[in-house]
Amino acid sequence: MSNISRETVHAYLVETASPEPTYLRAREIATELDASPKAVAQYLSQLQDELVDVSLEQWGRSKSTTWRLEVSES
Repeated sequence: MSNISRETVHAYLVETASPEPTYLRAREIATELDASPKAVAQYLSQLQDELVDVSLEQWGRSKSTTWRLEVSES
């Protein structure tokens, strides 16, 4: 597994976001980006309040956190 940067996760979120909500888990993103789920989860938490082009919201938590992603209305 390769190292992953915050910018890579940000770019993935922007590319994946659509007007309709998408529900993601760090594990799924990590698989797509060939990265560690733990690293991706850490970046998701950090990016949640910093993103302006997309809306990222912690949505559910069972065995792992689900994130709700969509294009920001602003």
